[in-house]
Amino acid sequence: MDTGPLAEDKNVIADSSIGGESGIYEVDANQEPYEGMLFESEEAAKAFYDEYAKRLGFLTRIVSSRKSERDGSIISRRLACNKEGFNVNSQRRGQVRIRKRESKREGCMAMFLVKREKPGRWVVTKFVRDHNHPLVISSEKGRPTPDTYKKNVTS
Repeated sequence: MDTGPLAEDKNVIADSSIGGESGIYEVDANQEPYEGMLFESEEAAKAFYDEYAKRLGFLTRIVSSRKSERDGSIISRRLACNKEGFNVNSQRRGQVRIRKRESKREGCMAMFLVKREKPGRWVVTKFVRDHNHPLVISSEKGRPTPDTYKKNVTS
C-alpha cells in the first residue's frame, strides 16, 4: 500500500459537494487514480475523481455508500461513470413504460471505490479505468445556471 503524500497535497483546486457539505480540495491535474492512493477525506476523494473525469471527458455519480453499523458514518463510497449500469423497464399495471428519450446508461464498468481506513484517511481499494463508450471532452463553459438566464432576460 502506498504511504506517500496524501492526494490533497497537490496543485489544482477542485470543488465538491457531498451530503450538503461542500469544500475545496487541491488535486494533481495530471495524476491518474490508482489502488492504494490516499486521501484525507471522502470529499477530497470525490473531488479528485470528479476532476479526473472532467479531464478525460465523462461524468461521475455516486453509485453506492456503506455506513458503519456502530455510528452510522460513511465507511465506503463507490463512484462510477454516469453511464454505469442499465435502466430496467419498469412496469405499471402490466404495461411497459415508454421513455420519451433513450437511457444514457450503457453498462460502463469504470469506477472508483474508496474506503475509510481510519479517521482522516481514505484509501482507493478498487479502480477500473476502461470505458465501453467514447469519451467526450467538453468545453469549460458548461451549462448556464438559472442566474445566467435571469441576467439575459432582464437585460
